[in-house]
Amino acid sequence: MVISHLPLFNYIKIMERLSINLADYGFAPNQDGFHAGNGSMENVDQLNKALAAEQITGRDTANLTTASGAPLKVESLEKTLKHLTFRESDIRLWKDLPKKAAYNTVEEYNQQTSYGANRGGWNREGELPEEEDSIFVRRAQLVKYLGVTKSVTHQMTLVNTMVGSIMERTIKDGTMWILRTLNQGLYFGNEKLVPEQFNGFLAQQEQSGAWSSYDDYMTSEHVVDLRGGALTEDAIESGANSIVENYGLATQIYGAPAVLSNFVKTFYGNKFIQPNTPALTAGVMGQKVVAFDSQFGQIGLNHDVFFKKLPSKSAGSAATSQKAPAAPVWDGTTPAAVVASPALSKFRSTDAGSVYYAVSAINRFGESQLAINSTAVAVTAGCAVDLKFAAGVGTNAATAFRIYRTKVGGTATGEFYPLFEVAVSELTAGYDGATAGLVRDVNHFLPDCDQAMLVQFDNEVVEFAQLAPLMKMDLAVLSPAFRFMVLLYGTPFLYAPKKMVRFINIGPKA
Repeated sequence: MVISHLPLFNYIKIMERLSINLADYGFAPNQDGFHAGNGSMENVDQLNKALAAEQITGRDTANLTTASGAPLKVESLEKTLKHLTFRESDIRLWKDLPKKAAYNTVEEYNQQTSYGANRGGWNREGELPEEEDSIFVRRAQLVKYLGVTKSVTHQMTLVNTMVGSIMERTIKDGTMWILRTLNQGLYFGNEKLVPEQFNGFLAQQEQSGAWSSYDDYMTSEHVVDLRGGALTEDAIESGANSIVENYGLATQIYGAPAVLSNFVKTFYGNKFIQPNTPALTAGVMGQKVVAFDSQFGQIGLNHDVFFKKLPSKSAGSAATSQKAPAAPVWDGTTPAAVVASPALSKFRSTDAGSVYYAVSAINRFGESQLAINSTAVAVTAGCAVDLKFAAGVGTNAATAFRIYRTKVGGTATGEFYPLFEVAVSELTAGYDGATAGLVRDVNHFLPDCDQAMLVQFDNEVVEFAQLAPLMKMDLAVLSPAFRFMVLLYGTPFLYAPKKMVRFINIGPKA
């Protein structure tokens, strides 16, 4: 059949099955294929005088006398709300985390750290064995309070919207806001930096007392440093082994989407494509890895968008809140000084070159603008950099500072990447081997890199204690508006810090 040989009416009938046509808009074509009354030359002449819809919306024609038929148009707006932000399905760790009820604002737990020293035990006939005591430790986490206030005017509840009940929509939006902040806090929360935050799993592991110092922790087998490389099978296997040697069993990995995506890419080069399979016949290529089989058992792979690295910033980046602290002030004499050959430096020859530093101030409301040190710092292998700055003066004081650095060869007007945070008290005392009033960067953390964690994921190791369920609390009506709070009270627990392994400096490199 050749469509061009068909009568026009039959051609239109075929096209009706292939696309949207006039009948879908309430018009019926006649035998010529045109709307009735529009086929004659007289009607064509009349079209020259017809009202024009034009390419403007009805609201843009207010008070115009030259807009032809545009003022008569009914605006065509898609009835489905299009999401440009995260959805409920993106909340991963919070959904998976075991939960229990809390009954106090201070939640305590006991740890048994030893059955007694691993020594002796062999006796002679009739001899009293040596005495050994078990060791128990009581620890606690403080319940913290997370909340947001939402408001809907009375007038807004009376108008038609594309989302149905605007009150229900606003309650859901408030809930999603809470869950985003909560899920981020489960990883990055740190009451040392922001006293109102609970301690997330990374902070609890670092501050657990299982290591003698920060440097001891950072160089332990429980912190696997990939130095810009992708997550590998070797790294996961080593992490699983560390957990097994501490009487645990790794079961889950949580990481940023880029971490798992780059992990999968490492298999592309040596993937065996099996012919005559349904997937190959259907033209389905690629690889989806949902688990890793370690020597000690299967480990699930979970991506979480709220575990991804913090965004880079530049000189033009604004403060995140009007109540954020004032930007810090760099020392006018020696804002950055290179220290030769300090202990535990991780600057290598590949890290050598000119870089720039910036710092921001943090409190419970948000983060300040960057304070940029506009003088380049020439870093070399085996060095460290001591930074000197002070808090800015403002209404809302800083409780911590975030250190930023460019990549090698960056500029003072380019992108700065967050490295680590220090509390105000740590700046005062001197951070990571620096003297009082200085923060030392030994290159523990690389710019533009992600993290992940491997953990025995059950309530023997991780859990969340809730003082009350996620709740909505109405506020008094003092104006024609309905205000309410969405609240959540609780704290996470990492009961066994050595049954978790932290991967740092994960990049895209194979």
